[in-house]
Amino acid sequence: MTQLPDVEVTAARPQNTTARLSRLAAGVSVILAACVSLTFVLVLLTRSAQRPEWHPWVLALSDPLMIAAFAAPGAVVAVRRSHNPVGWLLLATGCGMAVDNLARAYGLYALQHHLPGALLAVWMSTWAFVLVSYPIFFLLLLFPNGRQPSTTWRAAAWYTGVCAAIAFLVAAFMPGPPSDGYFPSSDNPLGVSALSFMRDLTGLVTIPLTLIPFLLSAASLIYRFRTSRRPVREQLKWVALSLWAAVALIGATLTVHGPLASIATGMATVIFSTGVMIAIVRHHLFDIDRLLSRSLLYTALTASAIGLYAGTVSILGLFIQGSVHGTASLLATGLVAVALQPLHRSLQRLISRLIYGLRDDPYTALATLGRQMEESTAPEQILPMAAVTLGEALRLSYVAIHLHSDTDSPTLSTARWGAEARDPLRLPLIHQGVEVGSLVVGARSPEEPFSAADLRLLRDAARHIAQAAAGVQLTLALLRSRQQLIATRAQERRRLGRQLHDGVNSALSEVVWGLQAARKWHRTDPERADALLDAGITRARQGIETVRGMSRGLRSPLDGIGLLEAIRIQIERFPLPVTADLLDELPELPAAVEEAAYWIVVEAMTNVLRHAQASRCELRLSIDEDALTVEVADDGRGLPTPLRLGVGVGSMRERAAEIGGTFQIRHRPDNGTEVVAYLPLTLPGIDTGGRRTPRSRP
Repeated sequence: MTQLPDVEVTAARPQNTTARLSRLAAGVSVILAACVSLTFVLVLLTRSAQRPEWHPWVLALSDPLMIAAFAAPGAVVAVRRSHNPVGWLLLATGCGMAVDNLARAYGLYALQHHLPGALLAVWMSTWAFVLVSYPIFFLLLLFPNGRQPSTTWRAAAWYTGVCAAIAFLVAAFMPGPPSDGYFPSSDNPLGVSALSFMRDLTGLVTIPLTLIPFLLSAASLIYRFRTSRRPVREQLKWVALSLWAAVALIGATLTVHGPLASIATGMATVIFSTGVMIAIVRHHLFDIDRLLSRSLLYTALTASAIGLYAGTVSILGLFIQGSVHGTASLLATGLVAVALQPLHRSLQRLISRLIYGLRDDPYTALATLGRQMEESTAPEQILPMAAVTLGEALRLSYVAIHLHSDTDSPTLSTARWGAEARDPLRLPLIHQGVEVGSLVVGARSPEEPFSAADLRLLRDAARHIAQAAAGVQLTLALLRSRQQLIATRAQERRRLGRQLHDGVNSALSEVVWGLQAARKWHRTDPERADALLDAGITRARQGIETVRGMSRGLRSPLDGIGLLEAIRIQIERFPLPVTADLLDELPELPAAVEEAAYWIVVEAMTNVLRHAQASRCELRLSIDEDALTVEVADDGRGLPTPLRLGVGVGSMRERAAEIGGTFQIRHRPDNGTEVVAYLPLTLPGIDTGGRRTPRSRP
């Protein structure tokens, strides 16, 4: 009872922390809104003041609205996901914009009316850009989960932080008026004359202090996209879409001068902020793949059409020399119209491959899959590599390859890629008519089911994977058989050692002791010596029986009678009629080959009796130059479709594979089932002596 309050306090502590952070974010948002409102009022009051050409008062009046629109998504993320630093960095960037604009607006108003704090506002306007740029760099480094992609990127974070500190020190203490054209008659109140040389090196300093941190942060997004799974990739696609829309908006206004271009730049930042908010809070809101593909397609198509038109007009203008008014424009329009349709198809194919992978290029997808499986040297890496290749090639959310097991468990998961999806598609992996496993795939998104093209490609890929899965399944079976053999050998060695120690060794020891005692008493007490000799003889016989029992346990059913006679005994015991086509005699075969052939015959005949519902059975042994062929057939109901291997069939396949043979189970042309095993006549390192030419038994 005394521990219950502690448990409740521990569970409630994260909720209290989240509530405090949410209230803090709301408070910062209120302060930022107050700064934006004050800036708006000050801009109205100073509309007659002298401003730089790039920032007239009308544009300065729209900046507070842009700042509010930019910071609002950051406030939403900070309130909804208070433990994620991305929202706080977005909110910090908005605060930096608000501080920068408020410093300029108040500086102009204070200088015009001789109010206190004017020089402080001038000084803050020199370095406020640091509060705008570097939080964005850190945001890109930590997006979307607030952690760096890996420990390697810590150096990039430290470098960005050092650059921010250096940029602040240089801008805050550089002498002279601010470099942005504001307050041309006011010098930096805290300027240090020793830093005067930095004014001539501003362009060079910008590269290591600003450009390199930006490139590092952008590279971290690319690295995170390549190393992350679907949920993170969906969030990164929202950022990519927002950046693409922002770049397209700025590019559309490159030829426009004046306030409209600056407003477009401000709107681009708002688009980026909104994209980050959707990526963090609700990245499943829309089908991002479709939005991104359409945006890329139409933007690229528009840019290509404009480029083709401008280039064609320029080239034709050189030849026509303006002799025919509008001829160049007319010809350029016709050429662009002709080239637009094939250009549209090419761009659509390129963007479809970027978004959807190799769905529309099945040959390349299957060739990539086959090449990756060929390059996998270790058998245990083949199916995981196939799952990764298939998932990345088709941009799937989930891929799993399950193999059917011969044991009690129905399936064995051997490869998995991506996060497990709801209602996945299951395709059987069939090799030589036998279902060896299943391919489980998840759609790209819940709103985008598999199309007919997807299903065709997945079925073709399943055929390739089935071949590899059959080999892997056989390899796993051989490994399992080898492990069982090693365990059985160790257990048998331990049993033999225990029997030799407890039985034979004990008997021989007692015989030795009895003989020594009889030797001592045979002259003085002959009767006692005879009793000791009788006991020794009895104990020796017990030891002999123990050795005989061990020998019988080590013997094969084929010992002393051979493979053919053992099979004939099995046929005589079989309750169904058997048509046997055997050989009169066999050549000298390795013991392992005879053992495998015998147990394959026994297991196949047992399966006929248990499962085939047959009226008769056929058995045939034959030998060619390379192999001993064992065939067992029946006239029963045949194999189920698709076939799933049981314990017996798996055991026969393993016995054949252990000695380098092959095994098949298939439908008979007329009716029933046929088992065929091809076993080698020789084994490496084993000499079977001379061979006698076999003759078929009539």
